[in-house]
Amino acid sequence: MRSCILLGAAALVAGSPAPQGFNPASLDSIPVTITQGPPVLGPAQQTGVYAQAQAQNIAAAAATGAATAVAAKRDVDDVEKRAGATKVSTREAVAPNPTSTNTAPSTCTPVGWTNTYVFTSIPACPTQVVVGTSCGFVNPDDPCAAQPNAYGPNTSPDTVDNFKSNRVYADLATKAKTPSGYDLSFSNYDGSVSGSGYLGYQVLTSYDPSACSALCAETKTCTGFNIFIERDPKWNPEKCSCEAPSIAQIKCSLWGQDVKKDSATNKGQHRSGFEVVIVASNGYNKKPVTPPSPPSCSKPQNCGHNLHDHLPFCLGEHTFPGPFDPSLCAAFAQTQNAVNKAVGLWNMLLSFFGMGKASCVQFSAAYLEKDGKGFGTNCRLFTKKFTPSQATLDISGSGDWGCQKSYTWDVDVNAQFNWAGWSW
Repeated sequence: MRSCILLGAAALVAGSPAPQGFNPASLDSIPVTITQGPPVLGPAQQTGVYAQAQAQNIAAAAATGAATAVAAKRDVDDVEKRAGATKVSTREAVAPNPTSTNTAPSTCTPVGWTNTYVFTSIPACPTQVVVGTSCGFVNPDDPCAAQPNAYGPNTSPDTVDNFKSNRVYADLATKAKTPSGYDLSFSNYDGSVSGSGYLGYQVLTSYDPSACSALCAETKTCTGFNIFIERDPKWNPEKCSCEAPSIAQIKCSLWGQDVKKDSATNKGQHRSGFEVVIVASNGYNKKPVTPPSPPSCSKPQNCGHNLHDHLPFCLGEHTFPGPFDPSLCAAFAQTQNAVNKAVGLWNMLLSFFGMGKASCVQFSAAYLEKDGKGFGTNCRLFTKKFTPSQATLDISGSGDWGCQKSYTWDVDVNAQFNWAGWSW
């Protein structure tokens, strides 16, 4: 496996100059370590999950050496293993849990648990706090810790079966109005969406798809959302001396992948005797929109669900797990051109005029899925321009893999990647 330093970032990158059709084995070998959806126990919101600027820098660093369409090799890099102690995640920090009224009775105490946190004193706080937190911080993962306030109607009697059959929840889902600019993908399902295109979530105070769509509009690379009701424990039951009653959390999760029923695979779980279930799950996708053009790139051309496969003209290929983000491919392409220009005067001259096998003049960005769930952005660099009709590689028959969307952009061979943080 070829070594490739990517800024010490914790990410998984499947790399391959010169694609030879489609090789599922190279992608299957990547362990999925990025968050696949909202946690069961956690804060009331999780924002900034996708750190786009860092992801763009990682993509640019994939161009680690001079490449030509002939001298092409396939490899799969697990960057997280190589990053070691200096790794920097492309997933940003989680917001602390706000003050909750879902406190356990004082008679409920941790069982078989030792607090190993390091505490410090802050003048403004009446008691010591965990290092790196603020006054009143309560870790929702601690035994008996209060969970975020819930705003869904309770179920009585409090049983799993009654929660699943509660018509109030079903009516909220089936009668919900689809927000303007969105299409309804599925309704009143018993599972929530999962996948590598996860961007964050927020607990809502009402079952309101419009509020969820507003959060999507404020989130980079968001193309869809999932609103659902989750049966959660009132406090963390793990290693707690007493059982927790249920609460009905209304959650809005945001996605940079297609939101569809096939991806709604989270049906709940058991937590120390408490059963978490999902009901009233609705999925929405933005109406078809053309992705924007990254800096120094042309307008995109829609290739449907097919990939380009032009071996003699392929300068490089990488797949970046996460949401669909064509800016990663632009960063990869522009940096590869810059690297190639620095290798040899003749190579530099040919590249300057967009000639020869050392210049990427067009790149494709396709969003791959596995088992119906979003996986990552596949980037392919080409030394020749192709039309959408020449994208003929259909990977729908490649085991569990598929392509949700595919586009190409022409790229200025003299452009420099100096725009980390550009967003869409």
